Amino acid sequence: MLSMPEIEDLVPSFVRLNRDLASFWHFIQPKFKSYKERRTFISEQFTPLLDFLEFGQKKLNDVPKPVTNPLANTVEVSTTRVASEPITRNKRKVFIVHGRDNEAKQEVARFISGLGLEPIILHEQASSGMTIIEKIERYANDADFALVLYTPCDHGRGALDTKVSPRNRARQNVVFEHGYLMAKLGRENVCALVKGDIETPNDISGVVYVTLDTFGGWKNDVTKELKACGYLIKSEL
Repeated sequence: MLSMPEIEDLVPSFVRLNRDLASFWHFIQPKFKSYKERRTFISEQFTPLLDFLEFGQKKLNDVPKPVTNPLANTVEVSTTRVASEPITRNKRKVFIVHGRDNEAKQEVARFISGLGLEPIILHEQASSGMTIIEKIERYANDADFALVLYTPCDHGRGALDTKVSPRNRARQNVVFEHGYLMAKLGRENVCALVKGDIETPNDISGVVYVTLDTFGGWKNDVTKELKACGYLIKSEL
């Protein structure tokens, strides 16, 4: 990429002098105290390049200019930009939680892909020896927004309510992951898509629930939530 004139100016400056992991670690480790700060920095620095490669969007004024110290093998990134808005975290991925309704899962995933974003579906990701909760923790770190599919996959009722017909419920993993993601990403960044007459948690206020209707009206609501979270969808690029 450094040899390609059309994109060499979009390659993060630290790539030029840190060609292996050891060198990069000595660069990034003292710069930020936490892994979260380091991930955010890396994401911000690669955002212009990824946007250009994927969408053909090139904003040269937003590209940090390298400041090279000729007396040391270091490169610093200037915080001065021509553009008024700073480069923000590259929001591309959407975490999708689902039950056994494969049709609903595929419909939502196709919609997210059609917006130019990447859906993260847990069972499609590499396990690499991780437990399920470890996979959730690992891949949820890559997303800034989550969609939780409440589909009628189970039946439930109180143990003593023998005269009450069981109600449709989502899978237990769906309810659990919904709560986990609200705690991790914030309630405003998690949207529950509800299909049919189904029981939803009643002890949570301020939660976004959207009806997964057959006419596709839910797509407008999801798009609004993604925009509010700071995502740039394909139609806007």
